[in-house]
Amino acid sequence: MAPVVETYLQDIAQKITIRDEDRPVYTKDFDIIRDHILNGMCEVDNVFNILYKGPSLFGSYSNNVRIKYPNEFDVIFKLSMPYSSYINVEEDEDRPGFVNLDFADIMEVLYNCNGYTDVYNQFYDLVDWNNHYLNRSSLQTWLKGVMEDCLDINGDRVRGNWGDIYTLIYTKRGLAHTIYAKCAKRSISIDFVPGICFGTAEWIDVRHCRKFRNKCEQWYAVPKPTSGSQETRRYAFMICNPKVEHDLLLGNQNLKVVFRLLKSLRNAYGMRCLKSYFITTNFLWEIELQHKNFWYNPIHIILEHMLETLASDFENGWLPFFWNRDLNLLDNLNEDDIEDCAYKLQKIYATLKQYKFQPNLSLKRCLTHFEIP
Repeated sequence: MAPVVETYLQDIAQKITIRDEDRPVYTKDFDIIRDHILNGMCEVDNVFNILYKGPSLFGSYSNNVRIKYPNEFDVIFKLSMPYSSYINVEEDEDRPGFVNLDFADIMEVLYNCNGYTDVYNQFYDLVDWNNHYLNRSSLQTWLKGVMEDCLDINGDRVRGNWGDIYTLIYTKRGLAHTIYAKCAKRSISIDFVPGICFGTAEWIDVRHCRKFRNKCEQWYAVPKPTSGSQETRRYAFMICNPKVEHDLLLGNQNLKVVFRLLKSLRNAYGMRCLKSYFITTNFLWEIELQHKNFWYNPIHIILEHMLETLASDFENGWLPFFWNRDLNLLDNLNEDDIEDCAYKLQKIYATLKQYKFQPNLSLKRCLTHFEIP
């Protein structure tokens, strides 16, 4: 017989899962706002129009682990250079999981090719001619200008699917170009992340991705800020493959239920440093380690296990990037945040582990650990 905590966790999971009736209220307006921005960027900038190859959802909503309401979205807008095979994608010697994009060959091809003069001239200003690497900050500055021109020329007000008028506010943060859309009834946040398309490379380690190895052919270089020498970090782009990550998370019975519970626990305990991508990465490694049947265990067993592994990651100060295990995702956190998160995760783990032995446990008591919308 399942312990009473299992029933309570099922109830809580139901409370924090997005309701089907709430989805179209947000997603239809998201589609309109997304298209207003990206199509508008194509209209105001010819080079962007040539490079842009469409949007792709990623992150919490795409992976169906968003909680509360579907009011935050992550979008990669795919950028593919003409003759992109001439880009030499090099491993960054100082930063595992990052690459440098050598544009020497592709710029020569574009210079000698009719029809791409605008592209050549634009990227002439974005490439450092001392080493022929694409400058990440220069690329972001150009894209920032294109998005601002889009809002200036096409307007910062959009009518949603239900007639609501949204005001669009642009801000640049980290690797994302963020649009905050607000109307009288709701707000929607969209992180637009540029992804430069490139094919697979021999040095990318997909040994641990046996099931999807043949689907790893499309990669993105995204302009994520990084640490290290000022002289070289301006050229570093992080590699990512959100499509394969999405596919790996699919079809594992109770995985996404537990993922949402972990996010609710994180919010309730104020663990801001426990980013959603850290939880995603932890699950990706466990998918590789565990048999498929593991995810059919009761919720409390999987939750207990994942809390234990996350607590161990933070106690050790080491969470390897799924696509390059030499990159520690926790490197960008300070020691106090890591220790605080490790302490809270261990505390939650110990508490919930005991709950399965308490037949008189109340739902009210269990709810104190979770943030409920």
